[in-house]
Amino acid sequence: MSALTPGRGGPLEEAAVWFAELAADEVDPVTERAWERWLQADSRNAVAWARVEEISARFTGLPASGRMALARRESLGRRRALKVLGLALGGLALGWARPDDWRLGQGADLSTAVGEIRAFYLAAGVHVWLNTDSQLARGATADHWRLLRGEALFESRGGTAPIVLEATPGRVRFLAGCCAVQARDEGLEVAAYRGALQLLPRQARPESLAQGARALMTATAVQPLGPVDPGRQLWRQGRLVVDDWSLAALVAELGRYRPGLLTCTATVAHLRVVGSYPLADTDRALAALADSLPVRVERRLPWWVQIVPA
Repeated sequence: MSALTPGRGGPLEEAAVWFAELAADEVDPVTERAWERWLQADSRNAVAWARVEEISARFTGLPASGRMALARRESLGRRRALKVLGLALGGLALGWARPDDWRLGQGADLSTAVGEIRAFYLAAGVHVWLNTDSQLARGATADHWRLLRGEALFESRGGTAPIVLEATPGRVRFLAGCCAVQARDEGLEVAAYRGALQLLPRQARPESLAQGARALMTATAVQPLGPVDPGRQLWRQGRLVVDDWSLAALVAELGRYRPGLLTCTATVAHLRVVGSYPLADTDRALAALADSLPVRVERRLPWWVQIVPA
């Protein structure tokens, strides 16, 4: 076994650790059986493992030893691994937490790649910014849009018809102002930066969202999230401005803007962070963290970067 120890982080980080273990030149049967036990212990582990394999498949240029180890692993136990995955998921289809990707992902009219931020002019007085890895689809009219995934910020000077933003949990309507919507696993996060909004969950009564407020909309409810963070919308200018965030929260956010996996160990996750970080160059942002906190940045795998104690 290597110095990497499974079981010290969340499922995704643990999956990355196991991937590194199984990609070693020599993998003993004890390690393989331990990996199988971990995989079967929780369905989240199986989903995380599928995600790690998906990330790895996107990267090229693995060291020869890694390619040989992966080939050996496939020849020795691919069928067994698939069987274990099936058992762990209880027969559910493998996938990451983007339930609408397969059904809606091909119909995007506006989109961004990972790490890309783009601005679009939609109509007279209406602009939209798409954050990293996001998709919007045009609706039946010029004022109707559907968020397929990711995050979008709309600004409107007001017109004859309200802007309607649709997502899986429901709809958001507003006539003039500035608002942001972000698709999350648990629902749609909505922030009213300027002007009031109307939230229409699919299975609940409409509710108003006052200027300066945030809420999480699910299909059955609207949950208040407190006031907006004015600096949060500065991502459209390529900056991530944080004030007393945990390092874990910052790492999770920066990870959206880079391919692969970005994590931090539990021993440094609690550290508090203040500052402005460039989203177009996350390596520079990580270097700034290493200069200001008692941490260092390590590349565990070609696609996995981890922040650890200095």
